[in-house]
Amino acid sequence: MNDEISSLGCRVPDYDVIIVGGGPVGLLLACLLKQQGLRLRVLERRVESIAHSAAIGITPPSLQILDKLGLAAEFIAGGVKVRDCFVHGQRGRLGCVSFREIPDVNRFILSLPQVTTIAILLKHLGQEHVESGCEVSDVKQFAEHCTVRAGESVLTARYVIACDGSRSCVRELIGMRAPVHTYGCHFVMGDFVDRSGFGDEAHLFFKDTGSVESFPLPGGQRRWVVQTDTRMDHPPAGLVSELVRQRAGIEVSAGDQINESVFTPRKFNSERYYAGRIILCGDAAHGMSPIGGQGMNTGFADAEFLAAILCQDDSLSLLPAYNRFRRKAVKTAIFRAEWGMWLGTWRGRSRSRLRDVLLKFLLCQGPIAKHMGSFYAMLTIPFNTLQRVPAASLQPRPL
Repeated sequence: MNDEISSLGCRVPDYDVIIVGGGPVGLLLACLLKQQGLRLRVLERRVESIAHSAAIGITPPSLQILDKLGLAAEFIAGGVKVRDCFVHGQRGRLGCVSFREIPDVNRFILSLPQVTTIAILLKHLGQEHVESGCEVSDVKQFAEHCTVRAGESVLTARYVIACDGSRSCVRELIGMRAPVHTYGCHFVMGDFVDRSGFGDEAHLFFKDTGSVESFPLPGGQRRWVVQTDTRMDHPPAGLVSELVRQRAGIEVSAGDQINESVFTPRKFNSERYYAGRIILCGDAAHGMSPIGGQGMNTGFADAEFLAAILCQDDSLSLLPAYNRFRRKAVKTAIFRAEWGMWLGTWRGRSRSRLRDVLLKFLLCQGPIAKHMGSFYAMLTIPFNTLQRVPAASLQPRPL
């Protein structure tokens, strides 16, 4: 890297912001920054869209963020509105977590495949802002700018935002610590042609041999998620169908399976979400169990906060506020996802009976049952949208 690029002199950086990673969070951030008139570039390693199952749940706070771009209606039109989630225990149905009365204009969780989320955001952003097949190998920063090396090119920007996932190369390059805890449970999930008759309902089955989760998808499809004894990187054919039959008593034909993926939940929360002009966002900053679908939505809230401060003249002075508010929100989301997974993965008859009692009390019949819809819709996560952040915290301060 030559001295001309390192010092820049009087040159203006190529971009205001370079975003590393073109997943849902990176693209949402890019759309919000474009709306503010910033010069931006998204660098995405992949050249093809994802083929495996990924995030599907979009919560009401995220729809509020998407509405800033005028995209909420398009998202809603393309997805399935999940208004009820039925919970089944060892001996049958325990009750229902309903979103029909939550205090929001959108009284549902929207089910939409991640590939569709990416496609809508990319269409809104414009392909000209994205460079695919672009692997970042080095990031450096100076007093007024950063440099990013991708292949043979070196680009400059006022800020670099890492939206490159839980195994972020940018986080590694800047040496940001993010201790990872891996949970001792494993899952296989797949999307199927839906012949269940469940319609737009979600169903959770918690049995002594393991859990089964079921969520509707657009286009007459349904996602099934099964807990397994060990991690199965190459599951035997028909595994999901067989475990659904054993635990839920529902026949799901293996011939109707469209795709499949395996995951072992992990959690981490980076020690800081920024180092100088290099900022972590979404899964690059934090990770949590996908149980409850809070990861992508938490990243959307990160993106909204960053977009609000990066368009300000002295945005560098607002990064401590980003770190403080978003870390607090993430800690809550991680705890909730962990709590749900911990309870849902209990095995054995005695623990399953105890879980049935707890779930019936907490989710269905107890004094807090009426609040569970808001809880799982992420309406009670602190600072879930920018509207809930004190306005004074978004005013530039002396460094």
